[in-house]
Amino acid sequence: MTESKLFIIHQGALGDVVLTFPAICALRKKFDRIDILCQGQIGKLAVKLGLIENGYPLESAYFATLFSDQINGKIKNLICRYTTILVISFCSDLKESISQITGRPCLWMPPRPPVRDKIHVAEFLFQNLMDGGLIEAAHSNDSIFNVQWQRNHRTGRTIETSKIIIHPGSGSIRKRWPLAKFLHLADVLEKRGLLPQFACGPAELDLTAEIRNQDRQVHTFSELTDLVDWFESAGGYVGNDSGISHLAAFLGLACVIVFGPADPVRWQPLGPRVQIVRPELDCHPCFEIEPDNCTQPACLADARLESVLAAFFRVYNI
Repeated sequence: MTESKLFIIHQGALGDVVLTFPAICALRKKFDRIDILCQGQIGKLAVKLGLIENGYPLESAYFATLFSDQINGKIKNLICRYTTILVISFCSDLKESISQITGRPCLWMPPRPPVRDKIHVAEFLFQNLMDGGLIEAAHSNDSIFNVQWQRNHRTGRTIETSKIIIHPGSGSIRKRWPLAKFLHLADVLEKRGLLPQFACGPAELDLTAEIRNQDRQVHTFSELTDLVDWFESAGGYVGNDSGISHLAAFLGLACVIVFGPADPVRWQPLGPRVQIVRPELDCHPCFEIEPDNCTQPACLADARLESVLAAFFRVYNI
């Protein structure tokens, strides 16, 4: 019997790709092998988590020819080894290019639903995969939250239940809850006997410096795979709407996520123990339809520390 092999092409950032992880778990029931072409660090992450066999770096000049008129011959040979190609991209022309290379149709879908649609990104992907015949049955909440995957993945791991990771950054400055509130949160958690620890990425040097000025240590990371090892030993997580928050939720941590201008109906991180904090407002979330936040974004300013703490202790039940 011919081995069924799936090749996924995904041009999205960390949060977008992590939201495909539940679908990849479902696809593994159909395919013997799954490989992905995406940002290099994200591909390494997916391999480390056992979701795929191999990740190819999208930023490599070798693979960049896939998006040009002169596609490298080695790329053509590679793609033709797979029985199915799944393209998750806003570039619908890529579907035709792949079909011409392989001589077979490929499944294409945009990485998220239209801006005004009130459907979660992961649910949108599941629906498209069902419509395309790659997933045979409707998913359940256990599937989309990866409950079984998380149980298997965390079994036997040593967890420091008092260690609470705080990530005050985000891929967009527009989504940041004020750092002063995160610092105050850390003070309160310490008084409750917990051990809050800050984490910042390489693009968040401004936050790193300010946190250290407050005599607090910061765990800085450059590789997502290193961050996974650290996360998997923690008892909880608090952060903004970010790709790192999506990863924490996927790993099964007790998570509190502060949302501001983005819509949690569409972008809430998926996990069995996730709480969202966002004030009740009349305005529609504007992140995907406006280039900037308003001058006084109440969606962030009005998110109270007390609300975050209450949400944390609701979900922190280890």
